[in-house]
Amino acid sequence: MSEILTSGLTLMRRMPPGLGDKSIAGLSKLIDDEQTVDQICQRVDKPFQIGHCSQTGQEFILCEYNRDGDSYRSPWSNQYQPPISDAPHLSDALRKLEVKVNEEFNQYRRLYYDGGFSSVYFWDVGSNSFACVFLIKRDCDPREGVAKACWESTNLIQAEITPQSKSVKYNITSTVFLQISVEDTNAGVMDLSGGLTRQYQEHKPCADPFGENHVYNMIALVENMEGKLRSSLDMIYVGKTREILDRTRHVEIKKERVRLP
Repeated sequence: MSEILTSGLTLMRRMPPGLGDKSIAGLSKLIDDEQTVDQICQRVDKPFQIGHCSQTGQEFILCEYNRDGDSYRSPWSNQYQPPISDAPHLSDALRKLEVKVNEEFNQYRRLYYDGGFSSVYFWDVGSNSFACVFLIKRDCDPREGVAKACWESTNLIQAEITPQSKSVKYNITSTVFLQISVEDTNAGVMDLSGGLTRQYQEHKPCADPFGENHVYNMIALVENMEGKLRSSLDMIYVGKTREILDRTRHVEIKKERVRLP
């Protein structure tokens, strides 16, 4: 890895997640090599964008996992928007599984997030393995004191099936980004943003290599990982911010007391 690429990735890790597109645009002006900029873009998680499926009328999340050039594949219709010729498509077994997972994960998103968008994308890896990614984007409407709030989660899963033992090994890498912007006349302006990544491995029985048992196994795995990440975010980011604000207010109160006659 070149020194420029390493420095670029290090810099991007220190930038607010909510300013991903703006940070990459600024970084591209500093780096003359387009190939290096492309490598940074591929390795950095950018804020999700939402696309519209012209065939079904449903929204879906745009990301690197469903992109081919300037087109993005809809998980609802399996068609690229805008259409392209010779586009890669899933095998029939994986496509059937992808449809089922999207339906069930959509219900999961409604129950847990009460809104937002979700998408699941599969792709072939080998004869006895596959990979998929579970995505969620939830933006909150502005309300009193809160100008913006956004939650984005990416759960990347690789399944390795062993037909002889009728078992499957799931390797999951979960990443969550949280951004909260506060604009209040009393509290002032504050921006809280950050992200966490965790990995986990789990073995499960698997009678059917591409059966619906994967649907419930993987959604339960995503549910478990996101629960842990929510708790970690609350302790690391929210808890630390609350501690800093409490100390700041305490110091200000002490200074005011000193000024009293």
